[in-house]
Amino acid sequence: MKGIWNRVHLRYCLSRVKNRGYGLGNEFLPWARAFLASQVLNARLLPPAFGMNRRAYWRHFRTAPDDWLQQRALEYLLPVVEFRESDYLAHGGGDVVTALERFAAAHRLHQRHAYVLVTDGLWGGYRHVEAAREFIRSTLYQSRYAAHNLLQLRARIDPHRLLVGMHLRLGDFAPPATASDYQRAANVSLPIEWLCALARSLDRALGDGWQLLLITDGTEQQVQPLTSQWRCITTNDLPPGDCSDVLALADSDLLVCSPSSFSTLAAFLSDSPYLWFAPNLYRHPEGVYSLGDYDLQRDKPGDPTRAALEQLPNMPSEVLPRGVGVDPDGEIPAAAIGAAVLRQQSRRWESDLVRSGVARAIELSRSGPAKDG
Repeated sequence: MKGIWNRVHLRYCLSRVKNRGYGLGNEFLPWARAFLASQVLNARLLPPAFGMNRRAYWRHFRTAPDDWLQQRALEYLLPVVEFRESDYLAHGGGDVVTALERFAAAHRLHQRHAYVLVTDGLWGGYRHVEAAREFIRSTLYQSRYAAHNLLQLRARIDPHRLLVGMHLRLGDFAPPATASDYQRAANVSLPIEWLCALARSLDRALGDGWQLLLITDGTEQQVQPLTSQWRCITTNDLPPGDCSDVLALADSDLLVCSPSSFSTLAAFLSDSPYLWFAPNLYRHPEGVYSLGDYDLQRDKPGDPTRAALEQLPNMPSEVLPRGVGVDPDGEIPAAAIGAAVLRQQSRRWESDLVRSGVARAIELSRSGPAKDG
């Protein structure tokens, strides 16, 4: 009998697209939340209604341009259960899977057979959807153009040189402001002078042992200060690269982020060190910093940044943070470059046994109980 009921369940989870939609990074945040809800509730996940998004993401994810009609019909025909930020916080905040399980129990969602759970909004940050990281990565890779683009890009990258992925958002961002404005202003482009200073810092540290992957929507003239001095690997000649560009940045040995959700998505999917423009960061009295959009006036129970601050005394001070703020002079801390070098060395096939490489013998010091005699 239970199997029969499972077949007639009409449970759906979807993330609602608002207005004309957001950029890719912002759309994936509620989409990842809806995915995790679908796993908790044993429900069918629907992709966002990308037919409404002005960037035409429906082409990338093979959805119908009129998908919003189906979703509106579902919301009209079935009971709608909204999962909002207030619900997330009321059920503990933190990991959204735990909050969703508590929310489902409170609303008896496992006992109901027909409904649409809807979630939207950019709240919670990537920390709360940590469990959906591989869902995001696989969805990006399986998009229409990603695999082809990444294979083309692979031929342009020297596997024996450290890869620096630099994201420069220019097209729909305001021109660079003064350093003091970066905490208050949203959607401001990085100063090209800072990016050039970073490149000079890498030259001093690595010589010709590094290469630059430049992901940008800027014009030739806008990026000329970079491209005239350093050979840049670019993707502008490839088919629409929204998804493949995120994955390429995430796979870099060192990532230079712009203050953009596109960059934060790439950094979230990456395990490499990344650099952030220090004036865009919020400095706390505790001697640490967080992303500039954190506002103590909006602090709420369950806020992940507040939780991190509370755990600060338990964090080892000698551990290098993966994200490092760099001042406008562009001087990259030696420890961050060292971490990127280790990342690059660890992915060389020559020293990887399962890729037909060889590994040096490592002498292990063994100590045990002393033997008599």
